[in-house]
Amino acid sequence: MRMLIVHVVCIIFDFLAVFFLMFRKFDLNTSKIPYRKLMATNKHAMIRYQALDACFANRYKRFYIEDLIEACNKALKEFYISKEDPINDVEYYVKKRTIFNDIAFMQSAEGWNAPIKRYYVGRRCYYRYEDEGFSINKKDFSEAELDKIDEALIMLNRLNGTSGFDWVSEFVANFEDKLGRKRNTTPVIGYEKNPFLTGIENLSVLYNYIVNKQVVKIKYKHFTRGEMNHIMHPYYLKQYNNRWFLFGITERDKDVLTNLPLDRIISIEPVQIEYIPNTEFDFEEYFDDVVGVSVPREGKPEKVVLKFNKFRFPYVVTKPLHPSQVELDRENCIIQLNVFLTPELESLIFSYGDHVEVLEPASLRETFRQKIKLLTEKYNCAE
Repeated sequence: MRMLIVHVVCIIFDFLAVFFLMFRKFDLNTSKIPYRKLMATNKHAMIRYQALDACFANRYKRFYIEDLIEACNKALKEFYISKEDPINDVEYYVKKRTIFNDIAFMQSAEGWNAPIKRYYVGRRCYYRYEDEGFSINKKDFSEAELDKIDEALIMLNRLNGTSGFDWVSEFVANFEDKLGRKRNTTPVIGYEKNPFLTGIENLSVLYNYIVNKQVVKIKYKHFTRGEMNHIMHPYYLKQYNNRWFLFGITERDKDVLTNLPLDRIISIEPVQIEYIPNTEFDFEEYFDDVVGVSVPREGKPEKVVLKFNKFRFPYVVTKPLHPSQVELDRENCIIQLNVFLTPELESLIFSYGDHVEVLEPASLRETFRQKIKLLTEKYNCAE
């Protein structure tokens, strides 16, 4: 939880990243050592330690010595690129011997007693923490650090109400509540969730594989066709109706986007195949024309006209069924959507029961007529 908070704050406010980096070992407000001298004395060690810590803690990518050098060089370059007087490349270029010394220090009692282990693959070896829960940052926040997080949240709150930042208010409220920075000692915000949902444990695993561009082998259980294996290039995770779905392409069909519900995934393991990056699908717009997650491979969105009763209509107006929703006739409680005809759309309309009537298209109206006919027969039989 602590590391998640640090990452979120640093992503939103890049300038806080440098502060948190140095704050672990030094109090810059009370130290008598000038900041520039402090950096020169430490020879950028703290930046390297943080970069190495992230590599060793990553369970989804193998970091060989060349990868560790690259990660440290990247961290140092990103740190200095924002400074007013960037230093020459030679001054922060990391060599192999430096990394070996850093590892030895991190493993020592003077460092963090870090459980860094070498894992051999042939003649080469990669480095990783043997204890997957270990991090050199595992300690409680100080009050000063918490104050800095509060400042970041206050600044972020200024974006509330700005176009494109509708999420800010909810994010800040949830963040403050989880961090315990409000006077209330018990949670005061509740979110819809299903504690019995299966497969949710795969969410963070798949997220990390996507971020690290790692091909995976997924054992998947289809409800009717049984178990099957997919070699997948994962691209995107989406939640709908309290379920999570993974999107990507498979080795079997690289031209088609496949989606797999996480609750049907049995196992996931990395596969050493070259990852195919996503250059085809824009997930910011991919779901614009559907209700749910099923996007038909063929056809085009259709005009769907629905008539609600006067009791239900105000609820539909204040909570639209889809972003494309428009009012055609307020007096007669008629709305229009422009979407693909999908099972999720049918389920959504059916959830309103006898409060809604499908007027168009004729094909969808006929689908509902047949469903209602079957339901009538079932209930008549029950009598």
